[in-house]
Amino acid sequence: MSEIIMPKMGDAMTEGKVVRWYKKSGEAVKKGEPVAEIETDKVNLDLEAESDGTLGELAAQEGQVVPVGGLLARILGAGEKDEPQRRATDQKDSVKKTTGEYAEAIETKGPRRDRSQPIEAPPPPATRGSRQRSSPLARKMARELGVPLESLQGSGPQGRIVAKDVQGFRPVEDRRPRLSPPSSLESKSIPLSAMRRTIAKRLSESTGPIPHFYLTVDLDVTSLLSMRQQLMDIEETKISVNDFIVRACALALRHHPNVNASWGDDAIAQHGDVHVGIAVSTPEGLITPVVRNADQKSVREIGDEVRALADKAKNRKLMPNDYQGSTFTISNLGAWGIEEFTAIINPPNSAILAVGAAEARAVVVDRQVVIRDRMKITMSCDHRVIDGAAGAEFLRTLRQYIEQPLRLVV
Repeated sequence: MSEIIMPKMGDAMTEGKVVRWYKKSGEAVKKGEPVAEIETDKVNLDLEAESDGTLGELAAQEGQVVPVGGLLARILGAGEKDEPQRRATDQKDSVKKTTGEYAEAIETKGPRRDRSQPIEAPPPPATRGSRQRSSPLARKMARELGVPLESLQGSGPQGRIVAKDVQGFRPVEDRRPRLSPPSSLESKSIPLSAMRRTIAKRLSESTGPIPHFYLTVDLDVTSLLSMRQQLMDIEETKISVNDFIVRACALALRHHPNVNASWGDDAIAQHGDVHVGIAVSTPEGLITPVVRNADQKSVREIGDEVRALADKAKNRKLMPNDYQGSTFTISNLGAWGIEEFTAIINPPNSAILAVGAAEARAVVVDRQVVIRDRMKITMSCDHRVIDGAAGAEFLRTLRQYIEQPLRLVV
């Protein structure tokens, strides 16, 4: 007879939730076969049978929260039976109501492999095949005229969009975003997930003890956007503005080790490596996958890694090494049209950069009004570690990298 128990995934973990059982009581199981899925604050993991046998009665049902070390079920050998009295006692001691604090972080101990899948898989994203090609003149005209290239059918070689395609564009309907029909409202209680509990706990720990102050700068990203388009044309791959921001921050941190630091009770720790956390929104809340040694990676490499991490985050497949150990964090809401915002520091980091949307604006350059692409960024700083002047110096270096983007690719 062997026991299936709730594993301890880290020093701070106290409990986990049974999401579902793959086997029913009385069914045969084999050693190494997944028998149950559990939920922690960051990931869903499979528990595997430690021996061959028959699954006994379940001490914890789906949806129940069980303390670390608590009994979930037993695997019975030939001729063995569950002891009713012992089973009842174990279940009473093991199963808890969904209350209390969840683990702050998950270490690498625990189940041998992650085969977690969402209970209801999201539909696959729509694909368009290869990226739509267009000539430089067509793109320039489209920007000036406000014509969406994705709505055009190219008449050039191999379907390439050319200038006459843009000139011939005729809107057939109002293209302003439409509101989807509102869903009916209902009163209901939504149980807190492990991730949501941890988010609430960490944010409370941040906004209370950490003395925040904020620095905002307005950047000219005209050259950066132009270089981004050229790189996408050359490499025929998607590169986001945020990929440039990550590399720019990573390189700037090398100049300012006092920002790449953490507060401690006895000392301020300056980190020898640059690991940039990227805030990613998931259905259950915010998580920050980490691009490790970001200062040593190209914009293309950063982009590929960020997209892979974001996909894992949205499917709850991140492992501890994917989201622990950041030294600086970036939160970008530009895709949602947010012009400017402030973000809460992600402990133990001493700073977080809030990135707004890039947009064309009328600005004064050399006493002349011109149209330039501008973007506002705001850095939240831990005043215990970063003084105002130190934060301003970092942003000045960051500005040089962003407004002179050739520095990012040489």
